[in-house]
Amino acid sequence: MKHVVIIGAGGFGREMLAWVRQSAEYWPVKGFIDDNLGALAHFAKDVPVLGRIEEYKPDPEDVFVCALGRVEFKHRCVELILAKGGEFCRIAHATAVVGENVNLGTGVILCPHTVVGSDATLGDFVTVNLHSTVAHDAVIGDWTQLHCHVDITGGVVLGEGVTVGSHASILPGVKVGDGATIGAGAVVMRDVPAGATVFGVPARPFAMREVSHD
Repeated sequence: MKHVVIIGAGGFGREMLAWVRQSAEYWPVKGFIDDNLGALAHFAKDVPVLGRIEEYKPDPEDVFVCALGRVEFKHRCVELILAKGGEFCRIAHATAVVGENVNLGTGVILCPHTVVGSDATLGDFVTVNLHSTVAHDAVIGDWTQLHCHVDITGGVVLGEGVTVGSHASILPGVKVGDGATIGAGAVVMRDVPAGATVFGVPARPFAMREVSHD
């Protein structure tokens, strides 16, 4: 039987331990990999830190879940495991609701009480955190991170590696470019260019950064 190895033994990783076990499809958990070998020292967990991420050699029965909240860290660690032949699975908590004709990429995580509406597309390694909604016809690019209580409304398009902060709302049909950051609580009414950071109600630019596609 396949068993799950969770990348990251921090707060999100410890949450994922419970949520993997409560997922719609049963997955036994083998343990964590984390560069901090003492990450679980003060927590009562029944699975260990198996080793450092860069040093870990996948077993044939391993499948991986990446529980890292920052896009750049997630991207780097996933690529390390993929380069060693590691396989990633999707995790959908038992309370997640998924509509008809939804496309879910490799490594997608749907946390408790999330909703993905009909005809939506989630790319590879997208995380949809607690109580967040992706409405009908939305397209979420690879590596994108939706934090808690996010509202992605109908027809929204998010590029690759977008970070959306807790309680943010993106209104119908808005397009957000690669690598953009939507601040917590923002209401996004207009398109957001690649690399931009926006905050506020309505959301306004805060900063720009260069986006690399290497």
